[in-house]
Amino acid sequence: MKNLFTLKTLGWVLSALVAIMLGMSAIGKITQSEEMVQNFTFFNMMPQLVMVGVVELIAVILLMIPRTSMFGALGVSLTMAGAVALHFSYMAGAGIMIPIMLGAFAWSGHCLRTYQLKV
Repeated sequence: MKNLFTLKTLGWVLSALVAIMLGMSAIGKITQSEEMVQNFTFFNMMPQLVMVGVVELIAVILLMIPRTSMFGALGVSLTMAGAVALHFSYMAGAGIMIPIMLGAFAWSGHCLRTYQLKV
């Protein structure tokens, strides 16, 4: 019987978690949901709302494709770094843990799925 609890499976689970969370966020930005419009109005970034959503969606798609997962992890971490910078500048650092964790999970998922340990 094959063991399903491997590091590679954990990598896929982490990548799926990031993809679900950022995918919902990206779709909310592209469709200009009320919550996203309020958030981006607060940050004075309303013209960039759809563009940020498209970049997030592209990063999520790249993250889930095994050949391009490194570029997806890079895109996710860059967009999350922008979110952390906005939270520091406008909200004095409140609410930065989720973007930091999503960036870390994206890289962890990529590394666990891609690299194998030589024992």
